[in-house]
Amino acid sequence: MGQEPGPRYDQEPDWAMKPDGDTISKYYPPEAADRTIGGKVVLNCAIGLNGRASDCRIVSEAPWGMAFGEAGIRMVETKGLFRPARLDGKPVNGARVDVPIQFVSPVESTRYVIFRPIFSQAPSFDAVARAWPAKAEVSEATVVLRCSLRADGRVDDCRSAGRVDPVFYAAARGLSGEFRVKVTEEEAKTLGRADVLIPVRFFSPASIEGKRVAVSDPWWITTVNPEKVLSVYPAQAAEVGVKAGRGVADCLVAPDGKLVDCRVAREKPENLGFGASAVAIAQLMQMNPWSEKGRPVAGARVRLPIDFNLAEEAAAK
Repeated sequence: MGQEPGPRYDQEPDWAMKPDGDTISKYYPPEAADRTIGGKVVLNCAIGLNGRASDCRIVSEAPWGMAFGEAGIRMVETKGLFRPARLDGKPVNGARVDVPIQFVSPVESTRYVIFRPIFSQAPSFDAVARAWPAKAEVSEATVVLRCSLRADGRVDDCRSAGRVDPVFYAAARGLSGEFRVKVTEEEAKTLGRADVLIPVRFFSPASIEGKRVAVSDPWWITTVNPEKVLSVYPAQAAEVGVKAGRGVADCLVAPDGKLVDCRVAREKPENLGFGASAVAIAQLMQMNPWSEKGRPVAGARVRLPIDFNLAEEAAAK
């Protein structure tokens, strides 16, 4: 169990009485209509002197959109019992700790399920807005589709994995033909009978969120290692002895998730090449064309800060 950065305790919070399988199964979310799907959740909670958890927050959950995170919070705050952290031999009130939980599906599945697919193609912001149901009675909704994966990356035979209004289910199904899962030839041989989970989050096109073309939770599938960052350290900065700087690249997200049309947004120090170097790094990166929380990314502009530090390289040597 991990802990947010903070005081170094003699003893970190830990389970005193961990919920057993029966308890966890009782909190399996009723929103998950497809009970052949399990879930993995990490919560971050404050542990009181009485060993009870409070103020739990969702750090991660998979699959997203089926309420496993909310179910985990209900269970931990109701049934969890912990040993509080200790500092100088005394119990500490409110120390935070990461709490991992695994929900086992109560019904065995006959097919392999991909929770976090990587896409080569996904619907655009405009496509999702056009799919908004005319008969919708709410301002937002989430649908989790469970679809059969074909060898060419297309999906078909989509059904709802969670409980949802039928009009939104129909809207999500209408978008399913625009998804392509990234599948290699080797994967196609082994995943030919797999299912894939696709969350689709709708916002009313008339709402502020529905009009927003932005990426709030990028899912990077290609990043750049520190060695590559240092390889494009600006020569102008090195020549005048500047050992660190930051450049910010402003880029357009392409349909495949790559960053294009990148421009210098900011740099510090100025006029030493940090902005241009940040642009060079950004153009090597790629995000999943569909976010983990069921939203498009293509067509949005993102700002990517890149830090450069020659002093760290010298220290590593």
